[in-house]
Amino acid sequence: MFSIGHDTAQMFAVGFPPLLHSLLFWIFASLVVHVCQRLVEHTAFAIDPSSRRISGSQAALCIGCVVWALDVVGMLMYAELAGHTLGLVPALTGLVIMALSARLTVPTLSTSTRKARILLAGAGLSLGMLAAHFTISEGYVSSYARVNGLAIVLALATAIGITAYTSIRHRAAKMKALTRIYIPQQWHDKLLAGAAILVLHWLLVNTFPLEWPDSAAPTDGVALLVIVLLFGMAIATEQLSNMRFDQARQQLLRRGLSLMRTSSYEVHPPEGDIQLSLIADQLPMLLQPDQLALHFQPIVDLDRGEVQFEALLRVRSELLGAIHPEAFLLVCELQGKTPLVDRLILVNAMGCACRWRGEGMAGAKFSVNVAPATLLEEGFAPWLQAELSRHALPGSCLKLELTEHALIASGPRMLESIRHLQAIGVGVLMDDFGAGYSSLGMLADLPIAGIKCDRLFVRQLTQDPRRQSMLRHVGALASEFGLSVVVEGVETPAELQTLAACGLATIQGYVFCKPMPAADVPGWNQTQWPQRLAALRAQLGTTAGVPGAGGAPAAPAQWMQTQGSGR
Repeated sequence: MFSIGHDTAQMFAVGFPPLLHSLLFWIFASLVVHVCQRLVEHTAFAIDPSSRRISGSQAALCIGCVVWALDVVGMLMYAELAGHTLGLVPALTGLVIMALSARLTVPTLSTSTRKARILLAGAGLSLGMLAAHFTISEGYVSSYARVNGLAIVLALATAIGITAYTSIRHRAAKMKALTRIYIPQQWHDKLLAGAAILVLHWLLVNTFPLEWPDSAAPTDGVALLVIVLLFGMAIATEQLSNMRFDQARQQLLRRGLSLMRTSSYEVHPPEGDIQLSLIADQLPMLLQPDQLALHFQPIVDLDRGEVQFEALLRVRSELLGAIHPEAFLLVCELQGKTPLVDRLILVNAMGCACRWRGEGMAGAKFSVNVAPATLLEEGFAPWLQAELSRHALPGSCLKLELTEHALIASGPRMLESIRHLQAIGVGVLMDDFGAGYSSLGMLADLPIAGIKCDRLFVRQLTQDPRRQSMLRHVGALASEFGLSVVVEGVETPAELQTLAACGLATIQGYVFCKPMPAADVPGWNQTQWPQRLAALRAQLGTTAGVPGAGGAPAAPAQWMQTQGSGR
C-alpha cells in the first residue's frame, strides 16, 4: 500500500490548486463554457452557406483564443509553478494550435446531429487542446521521455467527455425544437463543465515531470494574468457583439426571402431558427424526388363548372417528421437551391397531370408556385417547354404563381421572363394579391394572366361591407384588364355566397375540400366533386345544373343572380 501511495504521489507531483484559486478558475471556466455555447449556437442557427462558413470561422477563432487564455491562466494557479516565466514563443505556438484545432472541429460540433460525428469531432478538439497545452508548458517540463500514463489517459478521457457532453447536450436542445420546446444548456450544466475543466487542467500539469524553478527567480505572473484575461475578455466581447448584429442581419434576410415566396410564414427565434437549421442540415437528403410529395387543392370556377388544381408541396423526413413547406422553401432560398426544387416540383406536377389525363381527366389543368429566382434563371422557358412536350401537355394547362412582392421587386428581367412564358402558352398569376404594397395601377403594366386574392380579404367578409366593396371593385377592375380572379381561403358556404354576390365565382378553399394526394384527384373529380357541388348549390338555393353530374353548367349571370337573391 505504501509503494502505491508513494508512486501515486510521484505521478501527481503538482498538488491540487488552493481553494480560492480553484474557485476563481472554476468561475472563469464556467464563463468560458457559456461563451463557447453561445458561439456554437449562433453557428448552428446559421442557414445559408456563407453565414455558416463565416460564423463557424469566427466562432472557432474565438473559442480557440478563450480556451487558450483559460489554459494560460490555469498555469498560474499552482504554487509549484509560481517561479516560472511563460515563454512567448511556446505560448503563441499553443495559441495557433488551439485555434487551428477549433477551426477544424467546431463547425461539426455546432451543426451535426449525428452522435458519432460529434464524438469524433470532440476527440479531435481534445487532442488539439492537449497538444496546445503541452506546447504552452514546454518551459515547465524537465523531460518528455517520461510520461504519466494514468494522467494522460484520464486527461484525454476528461477532455473528450467535456466536449462530447456539451455538444450532445447542444444537439439534444436543438432536437427538442422539433416539438417547439427549446431547452438550452442550463447554468448547472456549465458549472459542471467548469468543474471538469478544473480537474482536466490539474491532470494536464501532472502529465510530464516538471522542472522545479529556483524559488528566488523573478515572476511576472500577475501582469501576465491581467494581460491574458483582458485578451480573452476582448475577444469574447467583440465576437458576442458581432454575433448579435449577425443575428439581426440573418433575420432580415430570412424575412425578405420569405416575402418573395410567401407572406404567411414567420420565424420565431429561437425555436424557428433551430428548426430552419435542422432542415438545412438534412437538405441534401430532402432534395430527392421521392421526398417531395405533392398534394392538390381544387380551384373551382362555379360559373363554368371547371376545376383546376394547385400543387402544394409536402415534405417529410425520417428524422424531422413532417416539415412545414414554407420553412423548407425558405431554407432552399437561403441555400440557393430554389431553382432545383421548383424544377423537381414542376416535373412531379406534370407527371401527375399526365396520369390524370390517362384516367379520364382529359382537360386537367394545374398551377404551381415558383420563386422569382426560378423564372429569372437562364433557359427556364425552353426547359419548361421541353418538359411539357415530353409529358404531352399543352402550355395552356399550366399556370405559374408568384407573389406580388416577387413580381414587383424583380424588375424588367421578370417582365421579360413572363413574356417568354406567354410565348409557350404558360400564364403567370399574381399570388397573395392584397397582402403587400402593390398598387392597383400596376395590374395594367404587368403581363400576367390573373390574380389570386389573399385570404385576408375573406376574413370577416360576411360582416364587413367594406371588404365586400373592395373585392367587388377588384373583380371589376381585373375584368376590365382581362385578368382572371381567384379568391383563396374560402371555408364556409356563407363566404361563398357573399363572394358570388360580389361577382366572384372562381374560388379556392376548404369549402370544397382540403388538399389531397395526387392519386385521389381523379376519384374526387368523378364522384365526390359533383356531389359536393350539388350540395352547395342546394344549400345556397341555386337551381342550376351540376357540371359533371348530368346537368348543364350555370351561366355566369344566372349563377351570380341566384346567389345574390339567396342573400
